[in-house]
Amino acid sequence: MSSKTQKRAASESLVFLLIVAGILVLLNVLGASFRSPRIDLTRTGMFSLAEGSQRLAASLTDRVEITAYFTENLPPPFNATERQVRDLLSEYAAASDGQIVVRFVNPNDEEKQAAARADGIQPVAHQKIEEDQVAVVEGYRGLVMRHLDRSRTIPVIQDTTGLEYTITSALKELVGERTPIGVVSGHGSPSLEQGLTSLQSVMALYDVTEVDLAEEIDPTLAALLIVGPKEAFTEDELRRVDQYLMRGGSLGVFGGSLSVDLGGQGGPSAQPVDTNLGKLLEPWGVQLESTIVADAQCSRAPMRGPLGLQVLVPYPPIPVLQLDETQLEHPVMFQLASPMLPFVSPLKVGEAPAGTSISVLARSSSDSWTMSGTTIALQPRNPQDWQMTSNAGPFDLMVAIEGQLPSAFAAPVSEEDGAPAVQAPPMAEGEVRVLVTGTSTFLEDSFMPPRPPQGEVQMNAALALALNAVDWLAADSDLVAIRAKTIEEPALDIPDSVLAAESTVLAAAEQGDEAGVQSALDERKAAIESWDAKKQAYRWLNTLGIPFLVALFGLFRWRQRSNKKKTLKL
Repeated sequence: MSSKTQKRAASESLVFLLIVAGILVLLNVLGASFRSPRIDLTRTGMFSLAEGSQRLAASLTDRVEITAYFTENLPPPFNATERQVRDLLSEYAAASDGQIVVRFVNPNDEEKQAAARADGIQPVAHQKIEEDQVAVVEGYRGLVMRHLDRSRTIPVIQDTTGLEYTITSALKELVGERTPIGVVSGHGSPSLEQGLTSLQSVMALYDVTEVDLAEEIDPTLAALLIVGPKEAFTEDELRRVDQYLMRGGSLGVFGGSLSVDLGGQGGPSAQPVDTNLGKLLEPWGVQLESTIVADAQCSRAPMRGPLGLQVLVPYPPIPVLQLDETQLEHPVMFQLASPMLPFVSPLKVGEAPAGTSISVLARSSSDSWTMSGTTIALQPRNPQDWQMTSNAGPFDLMVAIEGQLPSAFAAPVSEEDGAPAVQAPPMAEGEVRVLVTGTSTFLEDSFMPPRPPQGEVQMNAALALALNAVDWLAADSDLVAIRAKTIEEPALDIPDSVLAAESTVLAAAEQGDEAGVQSALDERKAAIESWDAKKQAYRWLNTLGIPFLVALFGLFRWRQRSNKKKTLKL
């Protein structure tokens, strides 16, 4: 190649590089000036706003001010939280077309710290490790939202998991009225003061009141919940529920065929009860059974052996639901990761009335069975001690009924009986919703996640299922989609070697074999170490393997181009 040709090729390469650099600079300028479109490929869309959040922000007609207080240079992992919060709030501001104004404040002096405390945001202690020393650093990480004369404070942001749900809920609470729903009182059911306090505390968008069925039900209630009754309803009370539903209400029936006692002296147990709910549900194609479903696909519970060793064992009375694609698309089950239904009775599902549909939202696995008796023992025990019965699954556990339902008491009465005291239209005045499941425990305080002293309740599949059910009944599906982004991913399956070692520990403990227990514990420790080593290997493979493959491909291309140049003739 001549010197003149080489200079020409170098000039053309330089011009090409300058043009490419100019294009990149221009793209960066345009990207900084305008909101750039992004593609979120995560399963739940965790890095972009849900449609409901965007729609709510775009519908704002009055200004909303969000002031975020974040101390600079917080120790890990909180040093990255501010950037994540900035990105999320910028999405809200962009979607609101200027109605949401965001301001970040670093409380680095007494005046700004006093302002943070006045807004309900208190400093939080953080441990900081420097030069082999542990120090405690106080810092602020919270925000306050203001709309007209109202405000809502998030005193501590632990992380950004679930923050979009919290912010959108707060916005809905600030700019709109709370939706009224009712919980039936009496009949041995848990109350808002005892048993349902956790559920009430997380339903900030609802005005929850107790309903006495001795009187006519307020037709303005968006939904009516019957939660864990243990005593019989009278026919007049059931007629009032039917009357409310025929006037366009929504009904949720949670339990009603069993009384579960978790604090008995002999351990947890359950007893069948007759609440007369069959008179209401059977005309609509659903019947509550008085048994409990046990499933090999289940949660785990702690059990203490003879030597005082506590080990997690499979606990069949809490089935882990394996949902199909159709069930995961329903708002009640939307994208839930392995939800559980503790101490649930099966449902007998018949034909839906004309003009309505019945959707089965949850089933047990084919490895399930039912437990029955006047008293059903539920205490944790060795896996081999659970006795499967001939009544094998799968069983329907939760159903949704939709459409223009007929009245459950539409059958004509005889002249001798006379007209009933409570009358309802023969058909619902519009489309109605009914949700039925054979348990109420996932709504009650014993299974709800506790509220921390500061911050918001951590969303999980159990809480999401409870709130999804209420939102669907109250016809607020936007929050269902947003909440699906806050649910933790399912945990990794525990290896069979670990589970087998735990079973060996239990068997040796039952026989009083201390040497066998120690040997099994050593096997369990070795299995866990092997599991950890595999996870570490996968982690390094992801960290180094992909860059190595990219580098190898680049080296291959470089060699290929070098060989091509050597054979090039001009």
